[in-house]
Amino acid sequence: MTAKSNSTRRSFLKRGALLAAPLAAAAPAAILADDGLKARLARLEDEAAIREIHQAWLRSINAGATDGAARLVPDFEGIAPEQTVRGISVDHAGEPDAIEVAANGMSASGRFNCAVEVETAIAQDCTLAQMAHAQGGGFVRRTERRVLNVRYVKMSDGWAIAKVGLA
Repeated sequence: MTAKSNSTRRSFLKRGALLAAPLAAAAPAAILADDGLKARLARLEDEAAIREIHQAWLRSINAGATDGAARLVPDFEGIAPEQTVRGISVDHAGEPDAIEVAANGMSASGRFNCAVEVETAIAQDCTLAQMAHAQGGGFVRRTERRVLNVRYVKMSDGWAIAKVGLA
């Protein structure tokens, strides 16, 4: 009878603490994983908003609504002053689109392979060119494969295009 196990309240608490230690260590990992999921969700939402504003800009360019496109894009680089962009379409033969959101979430950059339809006016230095302009022509159109580099900024009301360039 003297060989009874020495069960006290203290030994019970020790065993309980040993059993609970792995659970206590797992709780911060679960919280960190939840923060990682929230950050990933925020990044995906930002990318979706960026794609939406990008598509709206492309629609306005392709529709010929230069006033709407100018409102969306304050600065357009990579086109000669005598040229006009008449259309931009996706180049499926190029690399996939890439959108990178900055770590602070306030800016982003996009890289899109595209086919750009460019129109150049013919100089009116001869009679044939003058006649072509008088009849509504006088332009040379061509399609070029280019890379569209776009910079985005996050404003108080959402994402906006800050700068567009063609390489």
